Amino acid sequence: MIDNIQVGKTIAKLRQNKNMTQQQLAAALSVSHQAVSKWETGAALPDVQTLVALTRLFGITIEQLLEGEVLEDRVEPPKPASPFDEPIQNIGNFVNNIVNGLFRNDRKDAEDDGAENANAEKPSQAQEAANAEAPEAGEAGEAGQEAGPFDVQTLYQMAPFMSKAAVDELLLENRDKLTPADIARFAPYASQECLEKLIQTNDAQLDWDVLRRVAPFLRRDMVDNLARTAAKGKRTVRRAMDQSGINTDDLGRTVQDVGQKIGEGVERALRRASKLGGEVMEEMSSAINGMVESVREKQSRAEALRKAACERALQDENWEWLAEHVGDIKDEELLRQIAQKANGLGMHDWVLEHLNGYADTRTIDAAIEAGNWGWLGDHVWQFEDDLQEKIALAAAKQENWQWLATYAEQISLENCADEIAIAAYRAEARVLATQIATHCANDAQRERLADVVVEAEDFEYFKQLVDILSPQYIGRVLVAQAQAGHWDRVKQFAESADTDSIEKLMELAIAEGNFDAIDALDKYL
Repeated sequence: MIDNIQVGKTIAKLRQNKNMTQQQLAAALSVSHQAVSKWETGAALPDVQTLVALTRLFGITIEQLLEGEVLEDRVEPPKPASPFDEPIQNIGNFVNNIVNGLFRNDRKDAEDDGAENANAEKPSQAQEAANAEAPEAGEAGEAGQEAGPFDVQTLYQMAPFMSKAAVDELLLENRDKLTPADIARFAPYASQECLEKLIQTNDAQLDWDVLRRVAPFLRRDMVDNLARTAAKGKRTVRRAMDQSGINTDDLGRTVQDVGQKIGEGVERALRRASKLGGEVMEEMSSAINGMVESVREKQSRAEALRKAACERALQDENWEWLAEHVGDIKDEELLRQIAQKANGLGMHDWVLEHLNGYADTRTIDAAIEAGNWGWLGDHVWQFEDDLQEKIALAAAKQENWQWLATYAEQISLENCADEIAIAAYRAEARVLATQIATHCANDAQRERLADVVVEAEDFEYFKQLVDILSPQYIGRVLVAQAQAGHWDRVKQFAESADTDSIEKLMELAIAEGNFDAIDALDKYL
């Protein structure tokens, strides 16, 4: 089965390597940022069309994405050398084959058109010389010439961080500077309307590679029309329109109008290609779904074989082999069986090293009974919270205060901090009691320790707790002390009490006529 968690981690890593936020990736794919969050946490998988867009954006294959086989240092997708280097190679092969099949009866005409286009596109010697003399953008800068206001590469690097409206604006303003390859690169970041305008008005050649890269971001009918145009031998949109006698500025005309103008022969070819766009998308979905199912079946078979191998190793008690391969096991029940057998054989160290989440109570009891506190200290952080608390209580019972002083702040004492702190206090390990009360206990647990201290009338130690006790609690203690006639203690700790308690203490002092206490309390009102 496909591991949603692994796929999510892969998407998150690729996104981070491109310095994109979840919102920016969502904008690039025209989905919500909540959808991206669900992918990355493993709560959901992208749909087929989004998988295509993800692989194109990150320059990987769908199989790599689904299996998590992506280099961690991949930052930018490589420039494809040919259509077959694109993420889903079989789709490129399909498009090429279907075109050949559709037009094999007109191969001679297609070859003539190809030769004609090649001659038309071959640059003259003068053009080659001019191109050779034209400096690169970087060379112009070095020569002191001021760089132009628009740079395709810079905009491409900034596009993931810009709104689609801003990207659309810059692309449309500079449409004459864009090649079809540029348009394909910007497809994830521009709006559908902008892409259609750029493609319709672009004067360069439209081929299957460009069409295949922009198709997921266009309307289906737009893809159909572009497929018909590209099927005529890689003619450009503008050239196809010019040859049919249509005004190139009138970009709203339909492909049926083109067919009527260019004659009956091409019309037949268009009819044969009319279903190409829909068939391409259907075959793309079918191929991708097949690839997904293939990956799932492959992973499922691999999991089953790994499980069978581990079951045999467990049967043979081949612990050395299990130690090397147990990390590949996803079956929780099998992991529990391995841990149970190992613990039953007294292999507690092996369980902790290779299956630390499956150490059981017997492991802990055996170590405590043996007094193996060094081993417990080395491994206590690996245990569940209830086991950590079990160990801490055992240490307190055995008055192993040194062990607790070393590890108390590293483990969970959520449900027993007061019990251990009180035990430490009564055993005269008061530094430890303060440490636990300060760093491991909540307010209620601290107050329970303070109750024991007050009951013992140990106000010398009470001073060490004042800073971690609430003013309301201190106020209640002082009111009780005043009622018992211990005004010296009241005056000693009054500054830490809350205002309501100070007022209550003033009332008691006035009732008793204790003007010394009244003067001491007055400054805290």
